[in-house]
Parts: sequence; C-alpha cells; structure tokens
Amino acid sequence: MYQIYGMDSRHIRWLYFFLGGFLAGILILNIWRDSFVQDMEFLSAASLSRLKFLEVDGKAFFRYVLQERLGTAALLCLLATTYIGAVSVSAYALWMGTMAGIFLSVASIRYGIRGIALALVSMMPHYLLLVPVCIMLMDWCYHLNMALYHSERMAESGYGRGKQYLIKEIPRLLVIAGVLIGESVVESYVNPVLLSGFLKIF
Repeated sequence: MYQIYGMDSRHIRWLYFFLGGFLAGILILNIWRDSFVQDMEFLSAASLSRLKFLEVDGKAFFRYVLQERLGTAALLCLLATTYIGAVSVSAYALWMGTMAGIFLSVASIRYGIRGIALALVSMMPHYLLLVPVCIMLMDWCYHLNMALYHSERMAESGYGRGKQYLIKEIPRLLVIAGVLIGESVVESYVNPVLLSGFLKIF
C-alpha cells in the first residue's frame, strides 16, 4: 500500500520522470542543435536586447499566464477522470522536465555561466509558487483517478470513493486554483521587472 499511496514513493517517481524528461530535453537539444540555437531566435542576443526595454502590459500578460495555468490544470483534472489519468500525471512531469532541459541547455550553450544565471533569474520568484502548486495539482489528480478507478483501495486508505472523494476534495482544488492565480500575478507583474533589470547588466 505504501508503494502505491505513500507520499514519498509517489513523489520520487514523479521526480524520476522529471529528471528523465530533463535528460531527454538535453538530448533533443543536442540532436537538433541547429534548429534551436541557429535557426530560432529563442534566447538570442537580439531577443534579449528587446526585452531590456520592453514595457510589459501587465493586465494582458496576466490574462495570458492565467489562461495557460488554469487551462493546463483543467486539462489535467479532466484527464484524471479517465482511465489514463494516472499516466497523464507522470507524462506531465516528463513534459515539464523536457522543457526545463531544453531551456537550460539553450541558455548555457548561448551564454555559458551567464546563461545559467539568466535561466535562474527568469524562473524566480514565481517558481517558488509554481513548483509546489504543480505537485499539489498532480497529487490531487492522481488521487481523483484512484478514487474513480480503484475505489476499493482508496476507501481502505480513508480517502473515500469516487464522487465522495471529489466532494470532499473540492476545497483543496479551490486552494490550488487560488495559488495558481497568485503565481500568475507574481509571474506577470514581478518577474518582468526583475528580468528587465537583470538584462540591463547582463
């Protein structure tokens, strides 16, 4: 039972998927290096130069970020109600790792140590909210899927069955949505200021 429902074992498994995706991202970058580094403007000097003095429309950016965050959360919750819900959570961890691997690799190839610093600055401080809330969301979706398709095991663990679990856990889902909104505010209004300031001394 611990291997299935234990917090440590499950989260470590997701960490493995994230790290596997991270390595896959590095591999993809090395295979299609020209496409990412030479043929695209992704993190190019020209694109960063424009960001230095770019005035971000906070409201428009906030709407975009919030739509992306809540849209992803809604998709994961929807997939959690299907038979592949548990697999989709692991796939999400794999995808996040892959994107992180590609981003960090491009930054380091273009700018070396400065690129790693750029990557860290671009992720702060909103990642301090994004990472925990993603884990909370994945955990919620996983348990919902277990409650719907393995209700006998969930009942034994005290989580309840199907709709019973869903009703019981709606408040936690609302908390997750609230944190996602807060993360979107930080990413939209705080991160652009910090990144712009960093780029001016980059």
